[in-house]
Amino acid sequence: MSQASPVQRITCENPSPMTLQGTNTYVLGADLAQQVVIIDPGPAGHPEHLAQVRAVVGPRRVAQILVTHRHADHTGAAASFSEAFAAPVRGHSREQCIGLPDQPAAALTDGEIIELGGLRLSVLHTPGHTSDSVCFWLHGDADRHEQAMFTGDTILGEGTTMLDHPDGTLTDYLQSLRRLSEHARARLLPAHGPAQPSVAEAARRYLAHRIERLEQVRELLRTAENDGTSLDAATLGKLIYGERAGLPAGITTKIAAAQLQHLQHLGER
Repeated sequence: MSQASPVQRITCENPSPMTLQGTNTYVLGADLAQQVVIIDPGPAGHPEHLAQVRAVVGPRRVAQILVTHRHADHTGAAASFSEAFAAPVRGHSREQCIGLPDQPAAALTDGEIIELGGLRLSVLHTPGHTSDSVCFWLHGDADRHEQAMFTGDTILGEGTTMLDHPDGTLTDYLQSLRRLSEHARARLLPAHGPAQPSVAEAARRYLAHRIERLEQVRELLRTAENDGTSLDAATLGKLIYGERAGLPAGITTKIAAAQLQHLQHLGER
């Protein structure tokens, strides 16, 4: 981001093959603003992360705590953050919302705009990784701040993301990627991994990768049909990904099941 960036990132110490370097928590507030928004508080059991975020927030008031989706590495600390900052927690799913006695917490809606001291943050419902996944578009302006897209796990800073099938579907995910590919001027600020210069370019790479995988699945299914056999999701996952380290059988099965469901949606099965 630019030198006068309204965005500050704090990475939690929860690295893993699934979370990469850890969960990125973002504090968003305009220059000299008295209020900020926190995006993705991170997992439970990391008091040092809360302390680091508190230091970044400083004397400013936290207006809202936003979560990009339901997974525990994003929402586990939501209740403790809500208590520490006396702020409501909001997600696309009502189950993720935590209200206060004087501040109810409504679920986020697609197209909703959050105004914050001169900043405008739009909510984009981007299902696929999960059904409740959202991204947040920081509109930016020509004079001070560039555009940015907070993508949660919909697009990562490196590598590719998994779909939590059957809650997340490939059909939804491809549409979400197409939607993000329209934001040509927005930087990518993911929940895991480093920032990237363009969310649109990353979305197009993800789309190309998913389409290539679908062609591979089609070929494997045609071969099996010619041999008079059938492939279930578990077998298909093994054929596509083999014994690749970092991808347990349960993950590859979910990925393959999402691919099979999408082909069924297209009328190919």
